[in-house]
Amino acid sequence: MVQYVITPWRNRAELLKVREMLYPPVSKSQSQPRTLNPIHDDPIKGNADKEKKSAVELVSVWMQRGNCPHLVESTALLTAACLNDQRENSTYCIRAAYASAFCRFVTGLLDSHQTKLRKQSMYNIAKSIGLPATYVELRHQATHEELPSLPKLRSASQKALQWIWKNYWKDLKASENSRNGGADECKTFVQRLVRETDDDRKNEMMVSLEKYGEEELLQSLLEMQWTEKDTGVLLRAVELQKTILKGGSRSASATPKRNNAAVGSLDDVRREIEGMQRGLEEVEGEIGEEEEDNEVGENMSVREENNARGWERWKGPWVPKPIGVV
Repeated sequence: MVQYVITPWRNRAELLKVREMLYPPVSKSQSQPRTLNPIHDDPIKGNADKEKKSAVELVSVWMQRGNCPHLVESTALLTAACLNDQRENSTYCIRAAYASAFCRFVTGLLDSHQTKLRKQSMYNIAKSIGLPATYVELRHQATHEELPSLPKLRSASQKALQWIWKNYWKDLKASENSRNGGADECKTFVQRLVRETDDDRKNEMMVSLEKYGEEELLQSLLEMQWTEKDTGVLLRAVELQKTILKGGSRSASATPKRNNAAVGSLDDVRREIEGMQRGLEEVEGEIGEEEEDNEVGENMSVREENNARGWERWKGPWVPKPIGVV
């Protein structure tokens, strides 16, 4: 029996994009994710904060949709508390935000491992899942005692984000469906673009072509032409192919260099497209000849009708019919 898993994100690629926004690396060569360093000066902190804020807003939408994993929600809450750690905010407000996010992270995580048959203490559950015992102690202090100091809460939140990264985000990988998600998205976009008849809307959509690679666009057009039967759509597809091929050098310079296998496949796609284009031209010629023959036949039938009289007397017997009966 097929079991469906409902997620608040559209596809795996969207989830991985949020991971990159929440944990951006310091440099491309460094795989260790970077967390927020509040208050202290940081040359790349401004752009990172904007991405993190966008990611937190997106996770809040996921929470409204439902079925959002607890660790994803906790990452957003802890990150929002870090973003709130600014000089202009009061210290008590910052401490309360940190404590609320940290307590929700620990309590929700440990309660999810609780069983109905046997009640376990938080320390035992934390030990079984590898959560430090100091997290449970800090959670107890923030809930039942005086709020911990700001440096203590700040350090614990940073460590909690690192723990979530190691135990959840780090092991997420792109699945086969997510790898094909970009290709499916490109096919859908190409079909919409080719079937669009409004020039203004079409020009707006043409700007989005830069998001996809030249090889991906040509492959999507080629696959669509094998199944499409509408001649107008096929002609617009050929025009789009010409536009993409003319701008091939520009798009190739904007995208990273591909290996020899990819270049070879692109050449094969271009040759197939040229063959399809020649076939379309032959089909257009045959359609034009058929239209000319139809016009000649219509003209002959019109001439014959003009030679005949417009009316003639009924020669058969007259049979009366009641009103309303055909």
